Amino acid sequence: GGRVGVSSSSAPAAATTDSTDRLIVKLRDPGERDPDRRIVELGGRAGERLSRSRAMSGGSHVVRLSRALSLAEARVLAQRLSLDPAVAFVEPDLRMYPMLAPNDAYYPYQWNLFEPAGGINLPAAWDVTVGASNITVGVIDTGVLPHADLAAKLVGGYDFISDVTTANDGDGRDADARDSGDYGCNGSASSWHGTHVAGILGASGNNGLGVAGVNWQARILSTRALGRCGGYTSDIVDAMRWAAGIPVAGAPANATPARVLNLSLGGSGACCSAFQNAVN
Repeated sequence: GGRVGVSSSSAPAAATTDSTDRLIVKLRDPGERDPDRRIVELGGRAGERLSRSRAMSGGSHVVRLSRALSLAEARVLAQRLSLDPAVAFVEPDLRMYPMLAPNDAYYPYQWNLFEPAGGINLPAAWDVTVGASNITVGVIDTGVLPHADLAAKLVGGYDFISDVTTANDGDGRDADARDSGDYGCNGSASSWHGTHVAGILGASGNNGLGVAGVNWQARILSTRALGRCGGYTSDIVDAMRWAAGIPVAGAPANATPARVLNLSLGGSGACCSAFQNAVN
């Protein structure tokens, strides 16, 4: 199957900070009776005004600076203070933020997105970006239904199935890329595979509904090439070219070319020249 890229051009999902006005200090004498005075003296020897804010677990102390420092400056100061013989260690007191975990109803079941051993660590990726609306992903599949998690993402689209029986919608190629179902092949029920794939790629995230997609902002271009009992290479290759913005005879110009194509499909044997030429 195809792979999906997530754009890094979006604003961060969580705020970050590049400064701190606090240090964590552990004094070398664990029985120090007047840590407030010792912290003030420590600062005086380093030319800094320090004040003890509170004790921490483990025998350390939270120490306030008189001003906010950049993280680089705070690390330099901590290194300088740590040279004092009265100090066991000093380090900046940095802010931490929760990784973004969406509130979609079925997200807890999407173990493949976050599970440490076998997942793809998406919460950390979402902290960097949740995607970009200027990325269009072409889903070359069975078509896509306007599910509530996808409806606002769908753009353009075209049905490239030329065989009426395979199309299962009463006609051949047309501008309706919705999934009409692929039931009836060897008695099978419809798979709704294209909608499933589109959801993995781009279902709206953090909206309390359904699942969370990889890219919450991307647009989805449904390019239908699979129907009852699959689809032909010729239709799939046309769909690939058209989805990428390359003209295909008989089809209208694609006003929303895709930057990424997903083909979660396969068959027997090696890929033919038609596929390779389309990729080239």
